[in-house]
Amino acid sequence: MYLFSRGVTLATGRTRESIAWAIAQTERVNKITGLRVGLFMQVWSPEVGSVRFSTFVPDLATLAAAGDKLNADDAFVSATDEGAALIIGRADDMLAQVVHGAPDPGREVEYVSAVRAVCANGNVARGMEVGIELAKRAEKITGVPSLFTTDVTGRYGGVGWVSGYDDVTALETAQQALASDGNWVSYVDNEVRGVFAEEPFLTTQTIYRRLA
Repeated sequence: MYLFSRGVTLATGRTRESIAWAIAQTERVNKITGLRVGLFMQVWSPEVGSVRFSTFVPDLATLAAAGDKLNADDAFVSATDEGAALIIGRADDMLAQVVHGAPDPGREVEYVSAVRAVCANGNVARGMEVGIELAKRAEKITGVPSLFTTDVTGRYGGVGWVSGYDDVTALETAQQALASDGNWVSYVDNEVRGVFAEEPFLTTQTIYRRLA
């Protein structure tokens, strides 16, 4: 299974118009492709105004077929062109493979937390092992499913942890549970050291709120 997302930064000065366009684009994509694409905006995180159109697909053939349908739909292409005035810069795509966990299609989440890192040189295999273990431990402590992913595009050796929450209270409760769990902190300090690249800009944590 794969997680695909396309990110754009909405232009300033036209907030309501740009958000309305992004929501409408989400609805168009879902109608044309039959996928379940969600629209999420970054909150309390860097790059204010950034949104991502995200979906899970079982294989790359499904993703390619969806792209072909969108490219062949004149109304969608026209709407995309019209929206160019409502975003800053270019869109960026992210494709990751889910190696631990699975999304629940029947569950609607309002908030998502995403942690990203890059395996240190010579530690890709160890990074996979530790990454899965971190996801399992986080699930046990918080009671919230955690996906562990590996990047298919982007930085080589990139990995990520993704968790969805019913509301902001559930998000806060989970964050506090991790921070106060001594075994979690000890594992991170002792077992994770040296596994992932230590450059600060390569390890990030982002929170998203669902818009559509």
